[in-house]
Amino acid sequence: MIVDTDKKQKTKVIVLKPHIDNLEIQELVEKKKTDFFRHLLRKPDKSEVHVHSLTLVYEPLMILSGAYNADFLRKSIHEVKVDHNVKEVFFADGVFPASNYTTSNKFGSKLRKNSVPLELEEHVFVEEEKEITLDHHGETRNFTYKVDAKDVENYPKRILKNNAVKEFEITEDGAIKKLVSSLQTHETLEDVRDLNESLVINEITTIYVPIYEARLVGPKKKVEILRFDAIKKKLL
Repeated sequence: MIVDTDKKQKTKVIVLKPHIDNLEIQELVEKKKTDFFRHLLRKPDKSEVHVHSLTLVYEPLMILSGAYNADFLRKSIHEVKVDHNVKEVFFADGVFPASNYTTSNKFGSKLRKNSVPLELEEHVFVEEEKEITLDHHGETRNFTYKVDAKDVENYPKRILKNNAVKEFEITEDGAIKKLVSSLQTHETLEDVRDLNESLVINEITTIYVPIYEARLVGPKKKVEILRFDAIKKKLL
């Protein structure tokens, strides 16, 4: 696999703005905190659940786009229809026997036909372009956020420096391999020979999404984590 990274520009970094402030999230956590300790349809009193900490965490998503090209030879069997009284077909240096099969027409009549299976090789050309999104675990997911100018922090480095940030559990090379796998739609390598393939990375963007995490301590010192998407304003 030839991966052309020369045409890839430097990875872009975007930090999205929260759509909820600290006071709003504190009120929401206070309202929802007992839900996490429900047992047998009973929730504890609010006084029994303590908010140990409330942290704004930025979780990264990696968006990769690329163009994949490949050409290869693959084995294939093509059925050639012949007259019903043909016994065999001579093709190149081979002799291929005809096989009989029966079909029915729309009136229910039985029709006897002949065909010859020819084992051939096809020269296949593939051109694919694709974009994928990976979360910080390296799992593929849909990207559902807006990235308009009003939704983006003006000083991303400063924001990331002053807040908790989760790191990727997958390297950029590992992410590129996932992009390649999603683009390789041809057969397994056992069915292919003389494979030539290349990948041009168009763009890699890291987008940081603000997530509030509240560490809750309830009855019997049970610990739960409340996670809240600060952009979509919903519990995760």
